[in-house]
Amino acid sequence: MAKLDFSEQLHKWFSDPPPDLVFEISEYVLMAAPSRAPQQQWKQELGERGLIASPAAPNMLKPQLYREALERAEAGHGRKQTSALVIPDYAARMTVLDFESFPASEPERLALLRFRLRKSVPFPIDEAQLSYSVQLTQEKLVEVLVVVIAKPILREYEAILVDAGYRVGMVVPSVVATLPLCDKALKGLTLLAKASAYTLSVVLIEEGRMRLVRCLDLGTGEGQTTLGTDAIMPLLQQTLAFAEDQLGEKVSQVFLCGFGEEANRVRTAIAVDFDVPCAILSSKFGEAVPENVGLLGMLEKYAA
Repeated sequence: MAKLDFSEQLHKWFSDPPPDLVFEISEYVLMAAPSRAPQQQWKQELGERGLIASPAAPNMLKPQLYREALERAEAGHGRKQTSALVIPDYAARMTVLDFESFPASEPERLALLRFRLRKSVPFPIDEAQLSYSVQLTQEKLVEVLVVVIAKPILREYEAILVDAGYRVGMVVPSVVATLPLCDKALKGLTLLAKASAYTLSVVLIEEGRMRLVRCLDLGTGEGQTTLGTDAIMPLLQQTLAFAEDQLGEKVSQVFLCGFGEEANRVRTAIAVDFDVPCAILSSKFGEAVPENVGLLGMLEKYAA
């Protein structure tokens, strides 16, 4: 089983040698080779819905659609290559936990993290794949980012590539893979809001630390391609208020991704209502949209 790419602090997550290929699986299948003109990305639409991301139920509605799509991948990329896999945010659970002290041994750390998460995840925590990053260590404060996913769900995503002949070296939720695109952020606290057809991921980032991470199922239903401003603004307002009330700092920059035709309305509302600079997330390797933004973030770090 591939490792979840969360064992190091954020600034080290992409320090290993780049994988041969990067895949992102959502309503599409996307692929790029970081070492070979990464602007040339392969994209395959499925024609119908192939998955519904969930942390607690099977995700793959029609896995054969993904297998058939991969069979049409460019032959020049070859098989049996090491691959990174970007998966939907809502398939996993991510959270930041604080401790007064943190055990030194790995078994004790994992046991403590599973104990803290036991009542907050919708699957058996003892049977889940868990990875963590110690983000901050101070006197009587250890801050840990934890990512956990049910193993059957992780295996569903891995099987898509493995059955097609690829080796999966790491698995990364999309919002984490997206973070390198936020390097242009102003100093201070940055808010990243990433929307898909029915989920919203919200992250607060400060000096390489994820201070808050949430992924919400907004239940907009199949067929809707954007989340409306009326649904988004209260959630962003809550996050901005959390930053000031709980972290003692005002957000200095907001990045948006996946808002489609609502993007300009949301950006204007944030700038006017909250007096916070707001920009649409971008990449030098192509337009950043929900189905490819994780892949673009990986290319931002890996590509020459």
